[in-house]
Amino acid sequence: MNENPTLRKERILIVDDEEPSRELCRLALQDISRELVLCANAGAALQEFGGSAFDLVVTDMVMPGLSGMELLERIKAQKSDIPVLLMSGKGSIPVAVKAMRLGAEDFIEKPLIDPEVLAIAVRRALKSRRLEEENRSLKAEIQQLKSKPHLVGGETMSQVLRTLERIAPLDLTVLITGETGTGKEVLARRIHSLSLRSGKPFVALNCGGIPEGLLESLLFGHEKGAFTGAVRRTAGYFEKAHRGTILLDEIGDMPLSLQVKLLRVLQERCFQRVGGETTIEVDCRVIASTHRNLRSMVEDGAFREDLFYRLNVLQLQVPPLRERREDVPDLARHFLRLVAARLSRTDCAFGEGTIECLTAYSWPGNVRELENVIERSVALAAGNQLEVQDLPEEIRGEKPYPALAGDIIEYSRAKEEFERGYLLALLAQSGGIVSQAAQLSGIPRQNLYLKLKKYGIERSTKADTEV
Repeated sequence: MNENPTLRKERILIVDDEEPSRELCRLALQDISRELVLCANAGAALQEFGGSAFDLVVTDMVMPGLSGMELLERIKAQKSDIPVLLMSGKGSIPVAVKAMRLGAEDFIEKPLIDPEVLAIAVRRALKSRRLEEENRSLKAEIQQLKSKPHLVGGETMSQVLRTLERIAPLDLTVLITGETGTGKEVLARRIHSLSLRSGKPFVALNCGGIPEGLLESLLFGHEKGAFTGAVRRTAGYFEKAHRGTILLDEIGDMPLSLQVKLLRVLQERCFQRVGGETTIEVDCRVIASTHRNLRSMVEDGAFREDLFYRLNVLQLQVPPLRERREDVPDLARHFLRLVAARLSRTDCAFGEGTIECLTAYSWPGNVRELENVIERSVALAAGNQLEVQDLPEEIRGEKPYPALAGDIIEYSRAKEEFERGYLLALLAQSGGIVSQAAQLSGIPRQNLYLKLKKYGIERSTKADTEV
């Protein structure tokens, strides 16, 4: 984390060969929160700049020796994020344009008839720098949270993780099964990071909801002219994963015709691009994941038996969140830190009873639903304390449709309220992804869109990928 500028004096380097001009700058910018360093030439300024840190440089354009423009170039070459303000009594539009192209923050004409002009430009530049530093810090914090998947859990999940650690170093195919939203891709990435291929690429492809022709091209690549729109040779995911790991997410949704070609890759470690004749050898570890029961699909003829056994060398079963509710508090706090950092609300915390309310819910959408709920609740919360009333009504235990016992309402209204509640639960389980919700419910996607529009239910804009 970078040092917070608000906890120290901001340091400004002022460079001008004329002493009256330097003194005028000092008077315009003197402030208890700022430390000013004055230099009479660019050479002295570069020595100061190289020996200590500065938040801003204000320099005259025309000086003996190195000019202000040359000083600007040298400063930007050393530290490109330091803002530089240029001053000149011979200002012109072409000079100002050139200065901006070289990275100058602003261009101020001399003489300084109103010193407040300089003060305003400096305040603006320092504020912009502070915001950039805060953004960098937040991005670094978010990246750190994302780069270390939150896998610590109770005894149920700990058993899964112990199994994962045993199978990760074994260079064999892995099948990860579990309901949608349980975190199968997170576990796949963890397997890759603990394997001998950790320094090589990890690529993930969701096989669900993609037309067969496009899915084949994504998997194996295509040659130029292989089909309309194929204007160049394109590598597929298997080529991109060479020497690394490929995750085939929702493998149960892969068409039977493509299952045959995938089987060949697993058996012979080679394939051909779409429209190509050259055989390409590939060396990558395959991890497949699915929320479907592949054994039942084999019995129904919807999945190839030989491919199933090729994939099911090592299996990892991920339990749903409702079977490991002891993990909910820890996961909720992790997601709160992640979302709060992304929304620049780092002092967010759970209010009294909120964790208990989250733990009591059954979480049909699993970990993904929990993350979505935390994200939405933090975004809509009135303050930095996340209270029970900030959670969606289905999480708070308020039924979206009336029970038959007690007051009876008209059948048409009850039907509508039930349908709305069903759609909310369906979207929660599918992570807000309409194509996945359509598959789970059996409702044609176009019809599902119309129903969501009818009840004013907003869908998620997240990509159709596993959490």
